[in-house]
Amino acid sequence: MGLRGHDAFRAATAVAAFLCYVTILFGGTVMARGDGLACPHWPTCYAALGVFPSANSAASVEWAHRVSAFVLGLGVASVAVLALLFERARPVLVRLSLGAVTLVFAEALLGGAVVESRLDLVLILVHLGIATALFGLLLILTLLANLREIPRRWIVWAVRATEPDPPAATVPEVPAPATPGAPVPEPG
Repeated sequence: MGLRGHDAFRAATAVAAFLCYVTILFGGTVMARGDGLACPHWPTCYAALGVFPSANSAASVEWAHRVSAFVLGLGVASVAVLALLFERARPVLVRLSLGAVTLVFAEALLGGAVVESRLDLVLILVHLGIATALFGLLLILTLLANLREIPRRWIVWAVRATEPDPPAATVPEVPAPATPGAPVPEPG
């Protein structure tokens, strides 16, 4: 029996979060290897369509990052469609899903801008920041999709975590004796 409705949505959120993680790993590998301009054009690797880098080239790592980003985009789009079809009773899931679509679209455009700018540092950092936000959003979406309701103890913990710590009890200092072996005075 196949997945239906809510179950398909739940599975799609987990798959999208995993795809985002993989895409971030490929992006980190591109940066660590210095392969950011190994594919000099965007969205294709080379100016001609249908020309792909050889499997053992630096461009293949950059190309793998772009392909994983494309697959991530499809995964996030699937999450949004499933949310619109099956999660209308939980509007926060619909809003988060549509937010993920917006972030993945912005991320793709920004990835192109990074290549076209010849690796402008500010654009790279914004690209990384949006990727991190997207991953966090997908993790939250996956968590919420897989919980029918949030356990009460989690809510209590979250409320306690946001409250300031009570002031520590102060213990009056006891002065040290003037000479060794002398009696210690009683606190005041």
